[in-house]
Amino acid sequence: MNNFETVRNGIVKGLHEFTGAAVVPSDTTDRRPDRPYITYKIISAANNAGTFSLVDADITSESPRFEHDIMTTRREQPTFNLSVNTYSDCEITAYGLACAARDWFTFHGDLLFVALNIVVVSAGNISDRAQQIVDDYENRYGFDVKIRAARGINRRVETIEQHNFDSLINRPFEERRASNGTT
Repeated sequence: MNNFETVRNGIVKGLHEFTGAAVVPSDTTDRRPDRPYITYKIISAANNAGTFSLVDADITSESPRFEHDIMTTRREQPTFNLSVNTYSDCEITAYGLACAARDWFTFHGDLLFVALNIVVVSAGNISDRAQQIVDDYENRYGFDVKIRAARGINRRVETIEQHNFDSLINRPFEERRASNGTT
């Protein structure tokens, strides 16, 4: 996939700039920011749909022995799922922040996604994810996002460009058999 850290940082920065809320990983022991805020968690990473393509290209060789090499590229589009939750002291604020975050994933973040070479495949429904904590509720709403990234893996293969077959082909059949050790 692309540089995963670059993609994650781009999503965090873009989501923060659009919503104005802090965006932090959900699994952290760090102190939580003041509410309202957004958390994210990658719930499944690099799931392949099972399809890929192989593309060969003729390139200039790095070896002085050859003029050309073959660059084979395996192209695939792995997906990963991201869980997004919003937190607030007020249920309505948490819901509104979840709506804004989902809007960013489905529309406003498009230009950033193009730059990161990713596509938002789908953004799920916003649902109530509140939890009771002792005698109080933690107001939160959330949704899941499926993201697909373009990935290319390259392999360079040196080619045999010339070989002198004349020395073997132009000899009589008997000589060729004898030179192979067969009778």
